[in-house]
Amino acid sequence: MRYSSASSIPAVVAFVVAALGPARSFAGDGDRPDSEHLVLAGLGMAIPTYFLGVFAHEGSHAVAAKLVGADVVALQLLPGRHPVNKKFYFGYTEIRGRLSPGRKAFFLIAPKLTDIVVLGGYAAMVGSDALPDNHYGQVALAVLATGFWIDFSKDILPFAEHHDMPRIYTMMGFRSEWARLPLRLVHAGLAAVAAVAVYKGYERIFDESDSAARAAWMVPIMRGSF
Repeated sequence: MRYSSASSIPAVVAFVVAALGPARSFAGDGDRPDSEHLVLAGLGMAIPTYFLGVFAHEGSHAVAAKLVGADVVALQLLPGRHPVNKKFYFGYTEIRGRLSPGRKAFFLIAPKLTDIVVLGGYAAMVGSDALPDNHYGQVALAVLATGFWIDFSKDILPFAEHHDMPRIYTMMGFRSEWARLPLRLVHAGLAAVAAVAVYKGYERIFDESDSAARAAWMVPIMRGSF
């Protein structure tokens, strides 16, 4: 038996390598680069980090499949239509094997667990003031967190059964949207908590800017794909 998983990783997630670069010198120690430069730097990370996001999502599915004893028969990291059901996916993982409902659920929810680990780590960095002094490094980490936040949040609303969370709800016996509502609200609450940490990260980057620049943290989210 085969199971396929849709990946709707956003078009913009961060390239953390930028955080490893040396700090750039400006007019004075601690000065922030122009907001336009920071936003453009974040947008410039889009293409390479899109593939990083797809790999993280589908790789989580693949690792989970191996852990529960299934065989990975297809790992698609490029967007396109599935050859069988003709639905569009940003990526998908197909496995083969007889799995219990619990193991199937673990396979489906694995990317969300990865999202929680990454977002939890970022929240800890923000909360403990452990972000790098380099503003471009802060942008890289913030956009990375944005990508994982979108991946975590994207299944709150979709109702199509080929998405991961609706399939889990069905396996749990919650077939009607009324029955699923409490679970969706819990999911939304966790996403809201994570959103606060992501917002605080952008707020620190643009802490010396005017109101227009403060809104620049929205840019990486605008190209998110559901």
